[in-house]
Amino acid sequence: MKVTTERTTDCNAIVTVEVDEAQVVGAMKTAAQKISRIRPIAGFRPGKAPYERVERAVGKDLIRDEAIDQLAQTLYKQVLKDENIEPYDAGKLDIAQKEPLVLKFTVPTRPVVTLGDYRALHLKPAPVEVTDAEVTETLEQLRREQAEMTPVTRAAQLGDLVTLNLQGGFEGRDPIDREGLPVTLETEKGIFPWLDQLVGMNANETRTINYTTPGADPKTATYTVTVSDIKEPRLPELNDEFAKSVSQFENLEQLQRVIRTNLYTRKEQEENDRFADEAVDAVVAASQIQFPASMMDDELDQELRRAQGLAAQLGLTWQKYLELAGKSEAEFREEGRPRAEKRVQRLLTLMELAEAEKIEVSRKDVDVEIDLRAMYAQQSGGDAAQTRRSLSAAESRRDIEFQIKLRKTIERIAAMIKGDPTSGKIVTPEMVREEERRAREQAAAAQPSAPAPGQILIPGQ
Repeated sequence: MKVTTERTTDCNAIVTVEVDEAQVVGAMKTAAQKISRIRPIAGFRPGKAPYERVERAVGKDLIRDEAIDQLAQTLYKQVLKDENIEPYDAGKLDIAQKEPLVLKFTVPTRPVVTLGDYRALHLKPAPVEVTDAEVTETLEQLRREQAEMTPVTRAAQLGDLVTLNLQGGFEGRDPIDREGLPVTLETEKGIFPWLDQLVGMNANETRTINYTTPGADPKTATYTVTVSDIKEPRLPELNDEFAKSVSQFENLEQLQRVIRTNLYTRKEQEENDRFADEAVDAVVAASQIQFPASMMDDELDQELRRAQGLAAQLGLTWQKYLELAGKSEAEFREEGRPRAEKRVQRLLTLMELAEAEKIEVSRKDVDVEIDLRAMYAQQSGGDAAQTRRSLSAAESRRDIEFQIKLRKTIERIAAMIKGDPTSGKIVTPEMVREEERRAREQAAAAQPSAPAPGQILIPGQ
């Protein structure tokens, strides 16, 4: 038997096996016995008929096909061992030639990551600042949240809350038929990206709306829309009384100060998260990453399941969700391919980094994480004990351990890249967290305390 193996850059091992004729003959005899057990030959006990009688009864081709199936299973296991192939997924068999028999196995192999010189990477997070305009916008958001919706007799404007009767949809798909649908007219592209076309409509007016999706494969939707009601937001006056009504503070100045502090804390965390992503992306870009196509397919399947779960939460069937999005399932998968590829590359890189940096997760780390999740469940009205029992199962603990390892790896790499690699100075995650804690304490010095339980949460917290 002659075996040749070719390894491709997309993590496939292509193994060509030229099978000795003696092996084929032996396999055909075994196959004939198996066939005669299933299809007994007259005059012989099941499985005891001579090969020649079985061949006359069923034909040589059937026996040879059965023999090839048996040989393929046996030889597949043998070549995996002999050629040191670690399969990621099930292999594929091609019969390259029947006589003499040549089999070709295509085996997806485990991904291969070669890390670049990530210790030489050096990046700095962006400075964090809070502008007066951001504080003002947060106050305006608070005013909008406290606004009273008042019926008006004028035509609809951006920012109004309108009640719609809506019929129609995309060509060739099930139409929408909804009555009493409340929507806010805004320019942001949401589930109905054509809402700005309703500006200028009056109550009890009906209008036909046409909308074409952007992109290389546009689709057209037509809706019949009737506005049954228009309301505008009446904002409360921005003064000390307003500050008292939405917080524990006595005046507007105190509210503005705590908003600024909260915005700073939030933006600082966002910048830390953004910088961590940038650091990981930098390591990915400096590395060589190879993985089989089936790994990408697995990730796309997971993204599809996540979207189907979101549709169910919204009370929509998967088909209706796709119709509203104006795309087919195949288009949905293809649009998700770049995101899926990035996730796979990041995950593989982080796993390799965790190995290189010897990141460890203790049993106590997992216990603390379970306690935190149980506490969050209780705060959300759930059962802490049940959550703890569920998360304490062996498989759940392994999942949590893996998540913690990834988190620790990201922290390590972000801290390392934030340091000064040219001098060998490495900043540990603990040092970074301590420095950030001091900065927050300094920023919050002499500021009012956070709102007490029961108070409205100030945006920016």
